[in-house]
Amino acid sequence: MATRRATVRHTTVRLKTDELRRAQWLGAALAFGGAALAARLVQLQVIQHDQLRAEGERRRRHRRTLLAKRGAILDRHHKPLATSDLCCHIAIDPMSVRDVPRAARVLAAHLGESEEFWRDRLLQARGEGRRYLRLAQRAPLERYDQLRHALRQAFKPYRRDEQPVLTRELVPIRTYLQPTLAPQVIGLTQPVESGAEGNFLRAVSGIERAYDTRLAGKNGIEEGELAPGGVLIPETVQRRVVPVDGEPVRLTLDAAIQQAAEDALEQLWRKHQPMGALMLVLEPQSGDILAIANRPTFNLATREGLRVPRTNSPTERERAMEPLRNRAVEFLYEPGSTVKPLVVAALLSEGRLSAGMQFFCAGAYKVASKRIRCVVEGRGRGHGMQTLEDTLCHSCNVAMAQIGQRVGLEGVYRALQRFHLFEPTRAGFAYEAVGRTTPPDKVRWGREVRAANLAFGQGLLVSPLALAAAYGALANEGRWVAPRIALEPALARPEPQQIVQPADARLVMRGLVRAVEAGTGKAAQLKGYLVAGKTGTAQKALPNGRGYAPGKYVASFVGIVPADAPRAVILVMADEPQRGYYGGEVAAPAFRQLAQFLMWYWRIPSSRHKSIVPRSFSRPLG
Repeated sequence: MATRRATVRHTTVRLKTDELRRAQWLGAALAFGGAALAARLVQLQVIQHDQLRAEGERRRRHRRTLLAKRGAILDRHHKPLATSDLCCHIAIDPMSVRDVPRAARVLAAHLGESEEFWRDRLLQARGEGRRYLRLAQRAPLERYDQLRHALRQAFKPYRRDEQPVLTRELVPIRTYLQPTLAPQVIGLTQPVESGAEGNFLRAVSGIERAYDTRLAGKNGIEEGELAPGGVLIPETVQRRVVPVDGEPVRLTLDAAIQQAAEDALEQLWRKHQPMGALMLVLEPQSGDILAIANRPTFNLATREGLRVPRTNSPTERERAMEPLRNRAVEFLYEPGSTVKPLVVAALLSEGRLSAGMQFFCAGAYKVASKRIRCVVEGRGRGHGMQTLEDTLCHSCNVAMAQIGQRVGLEGVYRALQRFHLFEPTRAGFAYEAVGRTTPPDKVRWGREVRAANLAFGQGLLVSPLALAAAYGALANEGRWVAPRIALEPALARPEPQQIVQPADARLVMRGLVRAVEAGTGKAAQLKGYLVAGKTGTAQKALPNGRGYAPGKYVASFVGIVPADAPRAVILVMADEPQRGYYGGEVAAPAFRQLAQFLMWYWRIPSSRHKSIVPRSFSRPLG
């Protein structure tokens, strides 16, 4: 009995000892845990306080870009040619979609594609653990609102925190009332998505690029805390920089005249299928460019007509860029006979020629070892004795070659310089090619031949805009006005210059009227109105500059209407036309079509009733 009591007592003591030991270990563990917790708190609240505070603010706070509107591009009558609007990228959080088939049905109904398509995309994104899936790019804002409402209705049985999270990202876009109107002049923009600067439009070409600083504006920012739905809480906004919208640019273009030019050029394009074509309308008194139509062309809204180069060769890249090319300032060509009136007018004003001079054309003329033929007649018989007016009327190369011989290479070169053909027009375009020829002091041999060639339009390159401005001086009583494409902001331009005496300009104008009435430009005649103009048929030079490409021509016509009170200079140019290549048969009909529209559009009454102007036409012009 005593032994049993002793055993119980020893067992009790042993149990108390084990409990005490366990209590000690537990106390030690608690003490260690408390110490570790305290150390961790010290680390978090003292040592890492600033770092963790900044990280918390970074996660809690959100910086949002406030998009600026790009400035509008307007025509001269404030009609919008390009304006700014907002669209959005629509995205969803795949992990927030509790019922994938239900969501797929809603997406298929509002975004197109099939339910299977959207179901597969959502399941794949969920399987990858993605929190962002873009559903649509550059969609209208209305589509986002409709989709959000449809998802809320479809997921009404679910709690609000179990409904799909749909978000949008605003993106600026350009909209066009008439997207095929002067696309090479207006130019392209490319959307850019930038986390630092926000979404914006990058200017690529045309007026968009030339006036990008004015049009672009500047995005703003807004910083604050986000609500669960992704909305910035107004009370938490700590920083807000208001966006600065871009300013508009008002062009000299007239949308109605531009559309008429596009229509006339389209008919030329379809009939003669040239490699490229241009129609330009210039107001001579102000230098305002009223229309520039180019072919090939494209649609600003859909980008139809543009294509990616198939290879990386320079030729293929150049071909792919053709629809973007504004030939008015980016294309240089030999003007041919359209230069003849300028040479005559300049030499008259210099006193190197006189109105009573005559030149004999026997059909050919030998200069040094080269025989120059009168290509207009083309049958070997010449024009006989000719005055300066006759020379312009018949576009006589022989007479012009004799004039070149008379004044020499320096004289012809100065005559062309007088009309600013070898200077940039600085009319407000992003890119501009500048006309050129070899200066006389660089010509070592063949100077006589070169003087003759320059006099009738060979051996030099000009831009169509510079040539139109030169004809503007003839229409403006010899007063040259620098061309411009923008009215607002005002373009810094040189002062108008009296480069030709008024009497000399009128004499040349009489010759140009006769060229239309009885010469090479008969197809440009306009019933009831006097037209002054000159055809040009220039063979294209080889790329290496040694000779001319057989069968390749640039056909052109430059006309002034009405000749007795000039309102417009119209230049039409076709590069390598088919089914005819003379300027009179290719370019002059397109001129007549647009000139007829201008007379109606401006309500200019008919000024004549006879179809032929007398040889001694002396009515003051301009």
